[in-house]
Amino acid sequence: MNVKNYIGLLLVVIIFSMLIQPVYAKPHEEPLERIVLTLLAPNIQEQINRYYEDKLTVSPTFSPFLGGTELNVEYHPSHIDVNVTVIPYVGPHLDVGMDSMKFRVNNTGAVMVLEYKHIKDYELLPNWQHILR
Repeated sequence: MNVKNYIGLLLVVIIFSMLIQPVYAKPHEEPLERIVLTLLAPNIQEQINRYYEDKLTVSPTFSPFLGGTELNVEYHPSHIDVNVTVIPYVGPHLDVGMDSMKFRVNNTGAVMVLEYKHIKDYELLPNWQHILR
């Protein structure tokens, strides 16, 4: 190969490497929301279990790191109020409903459930109807 071919090859490699974007997991846009959801996950799951125990034979779950979860945090001098809206699912992420919860976290870290509202149901696929009570 002559010098022109090496320079041409080098330019192709440089241009190609500039066009390739690295692929990596991006951190959550709101890291404090992720922390709050992760710390409240056991309380959220407990509320989900209570609501759906009379409706389904299996307990749905939720994922604080997936879409569909909304969070609103209100800070007060003596406590923090957290409103969470989740979409619980069963199996391979088959949504069963939408639920809203309100928690109060006092300055010692104690969590109190203030409110639970079931907003709506989602219809299960025919092959999942067997879990309905």
